[in-house]
Amino acid sequence: MTRAPMFAYLDPALMNNLGHHANSGRNIVREIRTRGIPCAILGHAEIEPGLQTELSAVPWFRWNTYTVVDRDPICGWLNDFEMGARVTAEDIGRLQGLHPKDLIYVNSVQPAQFMAVLRWGRTLPDSERPTVIMEFGTDPGLVLVESENAPPQFVSMDPRVDPRAVLLRFTGRQLTEADQRWLRLATFDSQSSAIFQMLLDYPVGTLPLPQGAVTTCRDRTGARPITIGILGHQRGDKGFHKVPALVTRLLAERNDIQVLVHNGWPEGMPEYQQALRDIAASDSRLVLNEQVADAVLWSRLLEHTDLMVCPYMRNRFVSSYSAVASEAMANAIPLVAPEGTTLHGVMREFGEPGTIFREESVEAIHGAVVAALDDFDRLAGQAKQASIRWGETRGAKCLVDTLLSWQAAS
Repeated sequence: MTRAPMFAYLDPALMNNLGHHANSGRNIVREIRTRGIPCAILGHAEIEPGLQTELSAVPWFRWNTYTVVDRDPICGWLNDFEMGARVTAEDIGRLQGLHPKDLIYVNSVQPAQFMAVLRWGRTLPDSERPTVIMEFGTDPGLVLVESENAPPQFVSMDPRVDPRAVLLRFTGRQLTEADQRWLRLATFDSQSSAIFQMLLDYPVGTLPLPQGAVTTCRDRTGARPITIGILGHQRGDKGFHKVPALVTRLLAERNDIQVLVHNGWPEGMPEYQQALRDIAASDSRLVLNEQVADAVLWSRLLEHTDLMVCPYMRNRFVSSYSAVASEAMANAIPLVAPEGTTLHGVMREFGEPGTIFREESVEAIHGAVVAALDDFDRLAGQAKQASIRWGETRGAKCLVDTLLSWQAAS
């Protein structure tokens, strides 16, 4: 008896609630299962038991997407790539009973997972390959170089510092036109897709962002005091080292605000986290949350936030989407973000419900936050309208519609 086509969701970094991986899995798999499509979700072998139960996930992959094992300063990056690709290809190869009409979605791949899927696919006869859609969830490791006398250019970093661009290009060079019959590549942002396509010399499509409304999407017009939110998995590329100085200045100058700083990884930048603890100890208007946010806590943090501030590094987010900015758009929260990034792009698309900063300095970010506070009620109204439009064009339903249409086209 022939079984119905199934959907397999693969994410070797699905281990816990830190970062975007768990929420992406929740959003996509919930929508797939709602449609009655048989679905398997395969995460890391050490996925936390609570998350495994919640998602009905299978512990599967031995190599985490972001694993670094070999610290050799000359070729460690290459050994990690080769080991990760080999182990992950073996793990995908353990999947049994796949059918050409099945759909495999691989979330937030890095170079090793990209190569692993390609190697595994090449072990199957053409007629037996299911459709595979791989999404690149972070930037490709290129550096944007700008000059007054020349157009902007993207250049690769030394692979001993950041090997991603080299390894992505290396893997992309092995793709052929015939692979387009079974393998689709994608990002969640058209600007990112264009950059990846340039790097890989292979078609890269754009998928609707999976984030959707998880709050009341209240109209924040008239909200006072205004709660400034800086939320998520805080790191240097998210500008966390600027947050203590920014918060200190805002609290000293404004009496119409509160600040909520959430950091699911407080041990990552302990010096700056401790600086925030010191500020909170002397000013009750700063609230710190250092928990890893599950679905319930994340919804609560978003609900309490009136203005989302993303003090991010521009280069990192020129070619990578921000789940936090997407959550702001989906949940009617005005946004402060860096110019020229995917965050800026999504803000423009949804009616400019926020402000931007052009320089990566505390002074510039502070100016953008103050501008948003001074124009808050108008921006809040625009954010409410943005959330309505978001629900019509983004979210898991639109994403799954697109995935299924891509499969049909293949």
